[in-house]
Amino acid sequence: MMEGAASFPTSCAVALKEWATVLAAMARGEQIVLVRKGGLMEPGSGFELVSTSFVFYPTFEHQAVAYLRDPYQASFEQVRSTRAPEGQVRIELGGVAVSCVQSRDPGIIERLAPFHIYHRSFVSQRLKWQPEQPLVLMAVRAFRLMTPLLLPVSPRYAGCKSWVELEAPLPLGEVRPVLDDATFQQRMRELAARLSRA
Repeated sequence: MMEGAASFPTSCAVALKEWATVLAAMARGEQIVLVRKGGLMEPGSGFELVSTSFVFYPTFEHQAVAYLRDPYQASFEQVRSTRAPEGQVRIELGGVAVSCVQSRDPGIIERLAPFHIYHRSFVSQRLKWQPEQPLVLMAVRAFRLMTPLLLPVSPRYAGCKSWVELEAPLPLGEVRPVLDDATFQQRMRELAARLSRA
């Protein structure tokens, strides 16, 4: 399992779609693991790591308060109320994927609870969809854009898919890791220890 360096590209043309509530948790340093299986437009191969560095594209598709654990359900409406104006998307976070592992273990979500905000019902639903495909557990180091970017939503960004290629590379300006090096490395050691019990 790699430990991500505190560096991020100065520009980026690839975005990873993720629930806005999850991104809010990542911005607070509460989540470092994403659970993926691919979107409806990616049925053949499931989720694939297209790029190890990316910006996050906040989405509200398929997001449900029941898919969040109790302490985090309160943030659902707050995140919805602060979303970008219609026809625009606000880019506030970037990420570096520092590890990817696959799992079919329905208990994995409970074991990794300190690293995410998902409810077990979300993982159960994910495991049932395309059961031949494993879950992909991706550890991500989050970086905050010190000047968020507001972009027009292009029709090509629409649909249930994990990755979008942006119209043009985004100049990101100053970015800072959400968690400092020591804290992130400690969290990664804890995560590795829990994954080794699988």
